[in-house]
Amino acid sequence: MKSTYLSSIALAIAGTVAPSASAVSILNETFESYALGDSTLQGGWVDFGGAQLTNIVDTIANGGTQSIEFATSPGYGSDTTLDLAAPITSGQLILSFDLFQPTGFDGNAHIFLSRGPTLTGTFDEGMHLFGDGTAGTFFDSGSPTTPLLIDQWVNVSVNIDLDADTATASYGGTEIFNGAWSNGGTAPTQFQGMNIWAAEGLNVSTFNIDNLKLDTVDAIPEPSGVALLGFGLVGMAFRRRRA
Repeated sequence: MKSTYLSSIALAIAGTVAPSASAVSILNETFESYALGDSTLQGGWVDFGGAQLTNIVDTIANGGTQSIEFATSPGYGSDTTLDLAAPITSGQLILSFDLFQPTGFDGNAHIFLSRGPTLTGTFDEGMHLFGDGTAGTFFDSGSPTTPLLIDQWVNVSVNIDLDADTATASYGGTEIFNGAWSNGGTAPTQFQGMNIWAAEGLNVSTFNIDNLKLDTVDAIPEPSGVALLGFGLVGMAFRRRRA
């Protein structure tokens, strides 16, 4: 009887005042609504002058039927950019996407995250990720490498704390970066865009990205005074029952 009584109080408190984080979606690209072929001017993607088009394809996808595909030429190939209309200057961000690199891809998948607008050439580095098909590694510039996972969709996640000027990144669940977000350039601590391209390699080969998401996340708040009072009441009830 005592345990039932205390559990009821605890559940009531947890259900009404438990702290939680909230997220607001900035980007949620599954590429399902895009027309097949050249991605330029679809969903804000703009060609950056690559030797190959960046195409929307229906030959491979993760969870749907379409993805965005980058090809080497060989050497320099697809190159496209996606910038926000205005920079995000504070708070916490989570950027994630699924990446597929097949056995035949011997170039580099470059994913450059910028504090400035990449379309204007303002490459203020926050992070520069490499999926190196020749070396068989995935890494952030200047960071330790982890083995490249081929012939499968791999989730890449980047957590950015603009207020603390820090960032972490993981590849297939393995952390590959933990350090400062502001790594170069002149732009302040902010996030505004990304540039993705395929380069290097001796063969014409491709990699694909799907399920690209960018969320702003509020920090989980400290327990409120009401919550602390509630837990205190549980303790008082427990003592009274024992008395």
